[in-house]
Amino acid sequence: MNESSFLLYLLGRAKQIESSALAKISAAYQTANEGISAIGASFVSDIIKSKRREESLLKKEVVKVTMEDVQKITLLAMKEDSPERNRDVLLAILSFNVMLRASEAAEIKWAGVTQKDGMIEVHVEKAKNDQLRLGRSSFFNYEPGSDADILMCRWRLRTKGCPYVFSHLDGSEKLSKQAISTLSTKMLAAIGKSGATHHCFRRGGANHMRRIGHSMEEIQCRGRWRSAAGLQRYLTDVPTAQGCLQSQAEFDDEDDED
Repeated sequence: MNESSFLLYLLGRAKQIESSALAKISAAYQTANEGISAIGASFVSDIIKSKRREESLLKKEVVKVTMEDVQKITLLAMKEDSPERNRDVLLAILSFNVMLRASEAAEIKWAGVTQKDGMIEVHVEKAKNDQLRLGRSSFFNYEPGSDADILMCRWRLRTKGCPYVFSHLDGSEKLSKQAISTLSTKMLAAIGKSGATHHCFRRGGANHMRRIGHSMEEIQCRGRWRSAAGLQRYLTDVPTAQGCLQSQAEFDDEDDED
């Protein structure tokens, strides 16, 4: 079996067997053929890593984060006017609606967040699907004058000196990826979502878009997934994705959320 055929075979087997078995097949092939090319080795590594991520997601219980949870975080901040709560709200809103990774959230700058005509544009400078390294823009509908809008403005006024959206409370420097993750886990636990991580915002945002009828392509584009296969692992089955219509009342409720 030549290398190209082997790689196609391994890719097909990845749908049926575990990562450990894939690794054994790869090792056996390389032993029998005295190694593999650098490109082939990279491809094999990607297949096995992808399978391991898939297995990891299946093994642990995923805590679901919904639009209602984002609204709970907003209400909590309205009751307690503090810089920390204001920052929490903005992190929750952007992470959910734009489906930010923690690494992306840490790099968001105020100059890259613009609001116009009931819509917010968030410029993500270091997106995984940005092969040209020019940054990617994600958009979502937003209601000017809403509670969330007020809280976002409060946080922006408190951090005038820092160009980054998510900074320490004194605005001295940006938060790290690890700090973003810790902050998210803490705020989600405060509304009863123990065990939820920052990545739950990303997963929740994708499933919210799917539930209200957005296409896979639209979700992939807004969330900056490199492939539809990568996105598919995040999504749960919903009636609207299978051609079933919802009642008008359900649509009205979801239009208010989006």
